[in-house]
Amino acid sequence: MNLKRTLKIILFTGIVLFAATAKAKDYAIEVILFASKTGLYDTAEQFAINQIIPAPSNGILLEEINLDELNAELKDELPLWRPIPASEFILNNVAERLKKSGRYRILQHLAWRQPVVDKANSQPIQIRAGRDFSALFPERAFRPIEFSDTLTDAEERNLTTEVRELDGTINIVIGRYIHLYTDLVYRLPRSNPTELRDAMDREQILVDYAIKSHRRMRSRELHYIDHPLVGVLIEATPIEEDEEEN
Repeated sequence: MNLKRTLKIILFTGIVLFAATAKAKDYAIEVILFASKTGLYDTAEQFAINQIIPAPSNGILLEEINLDELNAELKDELPLWRPIPASEFILNNVAERLKKSGRYRILQHLAWRQPVVDKANSQPIQIRAGRDFSALFPERAFRPIEFSDTLTDAEERNLTTEVRELDGTINIVIGRYIHLYTDLVYRLPRSNPTELRDAMDREQILVDYAIKSHRRMRSRELHYIDHPLVGVLIEATPIEEDEEEN
């Protein structure tokens, strides 16, 4: 699937780029992750059908950070990496155009604040987006083997991890340029060839596709990471010191 031609029409018309004029202490990072509704039918690219790719799980999970509680408890000592509320998103119009196109599904729209930081001190953001396939493919979900003999079925289900459609991390490193690193795995059910069927004889299997990339970015510029199955739109905006004082 070549999304570039369509996205130029949908997204990039009229985008004006601005250069940062003051030194920023922090940046606001906003990301839209989306998938094609036609999936593999819209691409001629060939992928391995029997691959399972482990997704990194060492990132900060923004949804676990409760800003209201932190503001009450920590006041001025908030985490350096923290979510930005949806009410402050600046790419809502872009997300809406994607939806109205009828060709794409939004997997996740998120934003966070982070400091200017080099790669050695960077903190990746954990991505868990899209559909949960753990019920359809329970063998792919993590099971606590060391406790499996003592847990009830209900307790084991509560401890079993989700198998998300999109999983992995996004890491932003900021210096002279802004560097984006994606280490993501996209999962998609596919027909299972007869010769690959196991004892369960399933007609479908869950296949993993790696989305691993590095992109050098400029601030206040909407960037698009192209992949035959998944699109990533990202913008980094400097938060000027005078903005924080207002």
